[in-house]
Amino acid sequence: MFLMSSPAVAFSFSLLFLLLVVAAANLDIGKTLSGFSDFSDFNSMLNETGVADQINSKGTVTVLAVSNGNLGALSGLSSEQKEMVLSVHVILDYYDGAKFNKSHSKHNKILATLYQQTGKARNHVGYLNLTNTGKGPVVFSSAAPNSHLEAQFVKEVTTMPYDLSVLQISNLLDVASISPAPYIAPKASPPRKVLAPAATPTSAPTPSVDDEDVVKSPASSRTKPSMGSEPVAADAPASEQESSAAASVPSVDYLASTILMISTSVWFLLAMI
Repeated sequence: MFLMSSPAVAFSFSLLFLLLVVAAANLDIGKTLSGFSDFSDFNSMLNETGVADQINSKGTVTVLAVSNGNLGALSGLSSEQKEMVLSVHVILDYYDGAKFNKSHSKHNKILATLYQQTGKARNHVGYLNLTNTGKGPVVFSSAAPNSHLEAQFVKEVTTMPYDLSVLQISNLLDVASISPAPYIAPKASPPRKVLAPAATPTSAPTPSVDDEDVVKSPASSRTKPSMGSEPVAADAPASEQESSAAASVPSVDYLASTILMISTSVWFLLAMI
């Protein structure tokens, strides 16, 4: 009995494996999204960056799709950076609306993404935070440092339980560690002040203001006269006019005193008569 059933069991396993291979081969994210015009740009970028092929090689994924009008954050990025950003929008697990309704939690749930599987992720760039408290919208955000922008779950686009789920989110996830940092020109250092060389012992000292006057006027005296005083030439001889004027001063005084004495005597004699 066991021997008879062995071929049947082997055939059943072979058929199941074949069905799984066919199902995996039928996973085509490009073909799936081609029926939704709102995600045509998102679908094109998946194909251009090669992320679509990576999705098709997986057995179970959830793609967080963004509509055409909300892809502006990808402009200006290189092809490699676009690939990184889009890889973060692919969760290596299956989520749909029904699962969200059953998975309420007070704490964030950490989800691994396709970028985490590449081995290039650093500082939690390859992980997402899932917030689903049941009292508000389901929110996705990057677990990378300095990533503040969140994206809300909008609707379920299409599902293939439990292989592929495409969910629309409000906007691209902000992955700060992937986006290029703006160039900041380094600040120019102030010019260094050149110090004057120290005076050597052989160099002549700088003359002061007084010394400069002495140098300019070598004949002048080093003893400055006080304000308002005039220099007196002690050795200068007096002229003849000055000598005669000096000699006439005592004779004039003698004559005046003699006249005064005579006048007084006359006035005294007249008074007695």
